[in-house]
Amino acid sequence: MRRETTELLPLLPTLVAVADTEHITDAAHVLGVPQPTVSRQVARASAILGVDIVERRGRGIVLTNTGRVLIPYLQRALSDIDAGIDAMTEHDARARGRIAVAFQNTLGEDVVPALIRHFRVDHPAVTFDLDQGARARCLDRLADRASDLAFVSLSAEHTDTNSFQLYDERLMLVVPEHHRLASRKTVDLADTADENYIAMGHGYGMRSICDELWADAGFSPRIAFEGQDTHTVRGLVGAGLGIAILPRIRAHGAEGGTVDVGLTQPAARRRIGMVWEPGTDMPRQVAAFRSMVERSGRTLVIR
Repeated sequence: MRRETTELLPLLPTLVAVADTEHITDAAHVLGVPQPTVSRQVARASAILGVDIVERRGRGIVLTNTGRVLIPYLQRALSDIDAGIDAMTEHDARARGRIAVAFQNTLGEDVVPALIRHFRVDHPAVTFDLDQGARARCLDRLADRASDLAFVSLSAEHTDTNSFQLYDERLMLVVPEHHRLASRKTVDLADTADENYIAMGHGYGMRSICDELWADAGFSPRIAFEGQDTHTVRGLVGAGLGIAILPRIRAHGAEGGTVDVGLTQPAARRRIGMVWEPGTDMPRQVAAFRSMVERSGRTLVIR
């Protein structure tokens, strides 16, 4: 390495800032150093190179012809250093870190595990803190910064600025296999106004959706039982204790003595996605996981 290069390296940020601002005082403000320090470093650079890099013009300064030749190389050198640090930090984020994820109970069987499994192929040492529960709990943990990301049913307040939709799914009327509606392909919710319902408890995403569907259908249902997970709700339906509105099952026909019947209401759907707090500075491992979900999540959890 040339002697001039070695001596010039500590002065690169100052020379680039002076070139960008064309003013000693402004460059000092950008660098957060006193103005005389900038002046001395510019003079030092000129002495090292044996030529002037800047010259005064009015109240400001401009690059000399020599400076205009040199500065682009200095800018590229600083840019390469920044890129190297970014690459090193990204590699470090791949090697370690912790991600706190909250998710609704219904997403714990396949959605969240599929996303984590795919992510850990390239990030094997990243660990996850998992918390599952009601939708309201998940969003509260996100707001309190106890979780970095949440996987929940999305609502109107979730937009492109704070969420990413993975998929939406049909909601079905779940009835006992020998129920009067079990042979129907579709049913209007208004036809179920006199039935006993089994519902998720308040605070769960499914309950909020069901409340809206019942209101739109013009009735307030009789809630015979409330559950805290969809398996329990479906089990109570299978026992003949009422009917329910739940996400459709993948298997055809009955499951646990239940039958899924289509609903005619277009709003009988729920959107599932990833939510984050906007305006927060995400740790790199969290940002990497979010990026992976946005890039590949829809293909990993096809419904």
